[in-house]
Amino acid sequence: MADKQISLPAKLINGGIAGLIGVTCVFPIDLAKTRLQNQQNGCRLYTSMSDCLIKTIRSEGYFGMYRGIEELL
Repeated sequence: MADKQISLPAKLINGGIAGLIGVTCVFPIDLAKTRLQNQQNGCRLYTSMSDCLIKTIRSEGYFGMYRGIEELL
C-alpha cells in the first residue's frame, strides 16, 4: 500500500470532492454565526444557532441556507 502512487488527476478529483463536501457542511453554520454576530443589541432576532437555522429554513426555505455559496465556489 505504501508503494502505490496515486495519480495527479485522482488527487485533484478527490480534493475537489472533499472541498465541495466541506463547504456544503460548513456554510449553514457560518451563515448562522454571521447572522448572530450582526444582530443589534436592542433587536435580537435569534437566541441561538439552532434558532437561527430553524428560522432561516422557515422563512427562506432549505436552500436559503446556501444563498451566496456560488461566490465561494
